Amino acid sequence: MAEETPQSSKETQPKTNKKNIFLFVGLIVVSSLAAFYIIKNKSAEKNEIFDVDPLEDSSANDTISSTDSIITLDTNYINKIEENEIKVNLPKKRTKKTVSKSSLENNPNYWVVSKGSNSDTSFYLLKNKKTGTKLSNKFYSKKMATDELRNLKNILSK
Repeated sequence: MAEETPQSSKETQPKTNKKNIFLFVGLIVVSSLAAFYIIKNKSAEKNEIFDVDPLEDSSANDTISSTDSIITLDTNYINKIEENEIKVNLPKKRTKKTVSKSSLENNPNYWVVSKGSNSDTSFYLLKNKKTGTKLSNKFYSKKMATDELRNLKNILSK
């Protein structure tokens, strides 16, 4: 029998899949183009709005003397135009509705039974979800607490 000579040069080198390499390069190119597009649009969208007080910007030299040139500026017309532009550019502010604490505590939908505990006992309390107010009564069974909660909701809903 003849001894076989190993052909290690071609078989031991793993073949790299050219398809995976092209996909990886394509993914990098597409993601970099998307990042460039997003960054370019964000910088273009930034419009700085400045609040301009027309009284501060007006100066004594708004009109050109008739001896220097023929044109005189009508400052009233310019100020009206500036005021209209300022009114258009002002963003609308959203106002938050404030609710008083007493109205939150008097709403029966916000009261729940919560479990509390001390070092050696556990008990149930009536607690307001919104304000965090706890009633001082401690109930040692959940049934008693739910009955008391139902009574409290009946009182508050009247």
